[in-house]
Amino acid sequence: MRGEAGVAGDASAAVPATGRPPVGGDADRGGGTIVPAVASWAGAYDVQLLITAPSRSVAELREEMLEFGADCVLVVGDESVCKIHVHTLAPDKIIGIAVTAGRISDVVIEDLELMSAEHEAATGIVVPSPTAAGGGQVAVGVVAVVPGEGLATVVTSLGGHPLRGGASMNPSTEELVAAITAAGAAHVIVLPNDKNVILAARSAATLASCEVTVLPLANLGAGMAALLAFEADRPADEVIAAMTEAAARGHAVEVTRATRSVTVDGISVRESEMIGLVDGKVVAHGDDEAVVLGEAVRQLESIGIFTLYVGAGVDEARTAAARAALAHAFSEAEIEVVDGGQPHYPFVVAAE
Repeated sequence: MRGEAGVAGDASAAVPATGRPPVGGDADRGGGTIVPAVASWAGAYDVQLLITAPSRSVAELREEMLEFGADCVLVVGDESVCKIHVHTLAPDKIIGIAVTAGRISDVVIEDLELMSAEHEAATGIVVPSPTAAGGGQVAVGVVAVVPGEGLATVVTSLGGHPLRGGASMNPSTEELVAAITAAGAAHVIVLPNDKNVILAARSAATLASCEVTVLPLANLGAGMAALLAFEADRPADEVIAAMTEAAARGHAVEVTRATRSVTVDGISVRESEMIGLVDGKVVAHGDDEAVVLGEAVRQLESIGIFTLYVGAGVDEARTAAARAALAHAFSEAEIEVVDGGQPHYPFVVAAE
């Protein structure tokens, strides 16, 4: 059975984070050693574990991991159980922090360089390593179409298999089938993340040799939100339901440049103007990308978390201006900045 789940919107209960400066940790929570932030996979480890009945909140644990210098930090859960997934140069220190918050289990430590060794530069397909795959087919896998190398790294860190694609460089049906096969799973979930990729994804689902479910997500923000809910150790139907719910409960905000003068969604846009979209609908336009971003996010209500994916070629000054626009619109919201590397869209924001 090859199916498709309907989704509208995007969100996340926790966000991947990068680039926080390293600091010395509390001696009771991993020691006082200063560990450098993991800027790449060189020499780093992927660490995953569960904490039963954590004594500290998800937000507190996430902050501790960031302050310690961990990269691609994912902390999700509630008062009953919490899942931690990070990249680090010192996995023992991460475990040391975790045990101070409760009983840990399902600890997995893997070499990131080995995990990425089969990465195909031409297509972005990542073949799972023997360690990750456990020497055989896994139950559930996910393929996410993403337009940037930074986003591909995030996808891999969250247990997915990235395939390069997106606006103006849509993957073919054959490439999608190859990525599905490379996932090495009995049931593969495909995240197109672009309206122009959905049809090819559906075609690939009919040709694949395994079970395939396509979540027809039309934007990157929704896809990344869904990916945050992916858990390979759960039954496929539960994973699909969780990912569908995660994508539906938030919003995607995108900023790009108009290639021609046009009227869209009742708004007249001039060629070369910046336009802001919320869940695929044009809501703002102008010459200043940060101002447009701010106007777009102000269409939303009750936002607590922003994940700002920064596009290719965007410098620190522009990134700072975009971050300031988000902070000005929602002063209490948590903002995480991720180097997405996507073309055409200087800023993509997942908002919850």
